[in-house]
Formats: sequence, structure tokens, C-alpha cells
Amino acid sequence: MAKQILINNTKSIKKFSNIMILGLVIVFLLIPNSVLKSESAGEKAVYHRNLLIKNLRKLRPMVYNFPCSPYPECLPKDPQERLKNPGLHVGLYRKAKRIYQEGLVYLYEKNYINAYSRFLESQAVIDKLLESLSQLYIDRAELMFREAIEKKNPNDPNDMSIVDISMDFGPGSKLRKDFQKAREIPIDPRRYDPRNFHWAINKYKIEQATQKGYEYLGLAKDTRKKAVELEKEVSKSQRISPELLVKRIDLYMKTIEFAQQTKLNAEFVFALKYPYDNYPLHNQFGKTESRDGKPGEIPSLHGVKMNWSKNPYVFPKELHPIFDFRTPEKWHVDTVDARGMRFDDEFDIMIKFRYNKNKKPPVEILEDKSPPKPENPLPDT
Repeated sequence: MAKQILINNTKSIKKFSNIMILGLVIVFLLIPNSVLKSESAGEKAVYHRNLLIKNLRKLRPMVYNFPCSPYPECLPKDPQERLKNPGLHVGLYRKAKRIYQEGLVYLYEKNYINAYSRFLESQAVIDKLLESLSQLYIDRAELMFREAIEKKNPNDPNDMSIVDISMDFGPGSKLRKDFQKAREIPIDPRRYDPRNFHWAINKYKIEQATQKGYEYLGLAKDTRKKAVELEKEVSKSQRISPELLVKRIDLYMKTIEFAQQTKLNAEFVFALKYPYDNYPLHNQFGKTESRDGKPGEIPSLHGVKMNWSKNPYVFPKELHPIFDFRTPEKWHVDTVDARGMRFDDEFDIMIKFRYNKNKKPPVEILEDKSPPKPENPLPDT
């Protein structure tokens, strides 16, 4: 009898042990990896250092292309004054760089706790910078696209908005039928201006580029909204966690990328609507077309006049956006920025020939009314 009781107790104990083990396994499976995984201060410092250097590298052309908001009205007119007051975005960027450098020194000294602290502080500055910069990108992308779908020149009878193009050159429209009609020349003259033929050819592409551009703009607005709402997860008495900070910076950067894609689609709409505006780049004298009894003239680009067809930078494999007359001049900084380039660098190289041998330009600059540069500028201005 006692033996039977002992056997039953042993079985009960084994059964209870199996249940406990199974319960512990289930608990460990349900615990997130972030809870189980512990990182040293050194690992965290290196991780955030790598994120910071990538973000700082991407942000550099952005903050100098758009140093403050609203751009360019926010900048001082005097070039020397700009050295003292370069703009909110530039100031925050320099502050983030300075704090990052302090963290880097601590990291090399193997003082990982201080390094990690400095890197988080630098990321907080970048977060503040991106909050303002991302909204500026959305505002400029929206305004640029609004201009792209409207008339570039309201006084030009041949200019059209996207709605006019869709109505007048869609399938079944009268003008479309006139284009396709077989004529007996010279008895039956054409019933349309041949310069308007490109509206029918480019109609579908213009509509598709507009649709895609506004899709990207919607994504940019939604992504920025998510980034702003992340702060609501933290009470006012708490600091935002490093994980949320990294996530929010990533969302702000994606917002800017979507806005840049919007601008590239707006640039494509301009290119499709105004293909003849780049005539000075092909004309051997660098002049515009002679139309309606008006002679052609050499156009100005960012305050500089030259025979644009002789500029060696005009026609590489792809046209550089800084030379594109189809896109209004005020949006060139946006199209250059959307390709990850800094506008003033491209201007100095492509138009002012900064690196030309013996400082002699390959083509004569006929007029230079570009904004003056500050004397003795800082290395990063």
C-alpha cells in the first residue's frame, strides 16, 4: 500500500515538473527578443554612431539647399550677414555635428557610456531639425506640383493646364481627329498649330506622372503624420526612448524621400509640357527661337548669360537639371536636391567653372548677375 502511494506521488511530481517546464517555455517564447537581448553600452554607442553618420551624410546637401523656412525669403540679403545667420536648419545641423564629434572622441577613448549619451543627444537635435525640414519639403513639393499642372505662362495662348490637355487631346476629341485626318496637300491645309501636336503625344504620360506625383505627396504627408504621432506615446514627464527616436528620424527621412519623388515627377511634367523651352541648349548661338516676328535672344540662367550650347557640362549622358529651361528656374534647387546634390556646388562647377584650369572659362560669360558670395566663407558654407 505504501509502495503504491509512493509510486503515485512520484508520477504526480513528474507530471507537475513537466507542466512547469512547458509553462516556462511558453513564457520565454512570448517574451520579445528586445527584452531577452541585452546590449552593452559599447554596442549601443557603435550602433547609434553608425546611424548618425549615415543621417548626417544624407542631411548635408539638404540643409544647405534649404537652410531655413520659408526658403528663400528667410535668408538675409547681405552675403556677409548669412555667415552670422546661416539659417535654423544649418545651425541645428552644425550643433548635431559638434555633439556627434564629442561622442566620437568618447567612443575612441572607450568611454562608452558618455559616447552613447552624446550620440543620443545628437540624434535628438537631428529629430528637431527633421521635424521642420520635412514640413518644408512637403510644402515646396506641393507648390511645385501645383505650378506644374497649371499654365506656366497665363498669357501664352498655346500653354495649357492638365485639365485642358485631358479635355482637348483625349480620345475622340476634335483636335485628335484633326491630327489623324488624311489631307491632300496643298489643297487641304492643316487645321491646327503643329506646335500643339506634342500635347496629344504626351497626354497620357503627363496624366500618369501627375497621378504618381500626388501619390508620393500623399505618402509623404501620411509618413510625417505617423512620425509626429509617435510623440503621443510618451507622457510629458518622460523622455522619448532611443528606439522611438530612431524610428521617428527614419520616418522623417522617408517623408523627405517621398517629397523628393514628388518633385521629380513635377519636373517630368514640366519637361513633357514644354519641350521647346530647351531650344537655346541646341541652337549654335545659344539663343531662343525667333517667333511672331521677335528675334531670338540669349536667355539668362541664375543671373548668368552665355552661349549655353558651348557649355561643356550641358550634354553629358543625361541633361543636368541646373540647365533645364523647361523647369522654372526657382525650382532648380529642388530638382538638384532630389538627386542628392548641393545646388550652390553644382552652380559653381557647371556655370561658374570653379575647377577650370587657369580659371579661364571654356565659354565666354556674357553677363553675371548671380548673387554675390561671402568673403572668407566657412569651410562648410
